[in-house]
Amino acid sequence: MAHPTRLHLYRTAIPMRGFEHAAARRELAEAIVVCLEFDDARVGWGETLPRPYVTGESLDSVVTDLAETIWPVCRGAGAANGTLLPVPDDAGGPRCLNAALCAYDLAALNRLLDERGLVLPHVLEQIWGADLAGSKGQGRSTIDARVTGVLGSRDPARTAWRLRLMRWYGLRRFKLKLGLGDDVDRSNLDVVCRQIGRALASGRYRLRVDVNGGWKPADTPDRVAELARRGVCAVEQPVFCPAGELADLARRCELPLIADESLLGDADARALLDEPQRVWWNIRLSKNGGLVRSLMLARLAEEHHVPYILGCMVGESGILSAAQRLALQWGMKPLEVEGNYGRFLLRDDLVTSSPRFGYAGRLKPLALAGLGVEVDLDKIERYGTLVRTLT
Repeated sequence: MAHPTRLHLYRTAIPMRGFEHAAARRELAEAIVVCLEFDDARVGWGETLPRPYVTGESLDSVVTDLAETIWPVCRGAGAANGTLLPVPDDAGGPRCLNAALCAYDLAALNRLLDERGLVLPHVLEQIWGADLAGSKGQGRSTIDARVTGVLGSRDPARTAWRLRLMRWYGLRRFKLKLGLGDDVDRSNLDVVCRQIGRALASGRYRLRVDVNGGWKPADTPDRVAELARRGVCAVEQPVFCPAGELADLARRCELPLIADESLLGDADARALLDEPQRVWWNIRLSKNGGLVRSLMLARLAEEHHVPYILGCMVGESGILSAAQRLALQWGMKPLEVEGNYGRFLLRDDLVTSSPRFGYAGRLKPLALAGLGVEVDLDKIERYGTLVRTLT
């Protein structure tokens, strides 16, 4: 049985094509990429994109948490008996460790799948004695979920151009970033509705909006009502608030709300279950602690008939995109998917073949072992800096 012996931590920065929303503007996709080395010289790769306004974590704090909290527990653990998540949810005390846990989770899972040639449900069952991925047979040969096109710009003309491009590529589900200022929001919504308003009314297209906490609670019901009249189907994270408060707010809104920043773990999820149809969930691997914890949340959502989205952090490389696709192949049944944007959003990638979505947002299962992609070591050297090696 192989055991982990070293953990290499890289800080990476990949140029992006530019993206902005209420909480941030991004020209670089900054991440922590980890290489988990085992005593047989084989490795597993993981990635995380921490966001201070989401989980309270930063690039620096992820490095510290991996070094001081996660690695001391995981170092030397056998590959078949808990390498994935031996760290308890409360290991960070009041602090959230989800982004740091994601990086290690993906690296360990990558290595375990690659070493043993096992499909994901069998791996999870061996470690937890539970069928978290929802299938004991072969993974899906096709993935039903379709990718959502995400629009976000302070320039309405650019928003209109991007929407035309997405429609030309066959996308029919869209998310518009709001919270950029009332005038910008109104102009962006106008250009979107001019293009697809009739298709929204007929149900051929679907539009939701993401405010990234840019509104005030008192204003939210009226703002949501106006969006409903424009054909919007749901509103993501209108305000920054705890999960229970978001559920309370949803009772006063005409459209479903979507919990993103308010949904970090199991406790938040259970606080939202009082309104299973009024509050949808946005599950993101980097935000929610990795693939395994995200599968746990998805199973909880499905047990309680909660619609959920499998989302992503803006700027994920092919490492996280591959893990997201693996989740879809082996159990997740989301309402919509955000991610696998590849070089539609990034100017380069950290893997040899960037796993972006195909025409009409279609996703295919990946064929390679492990997470399904091969890390390009030259790209790691080009865009990354080794910040620590843990032994």
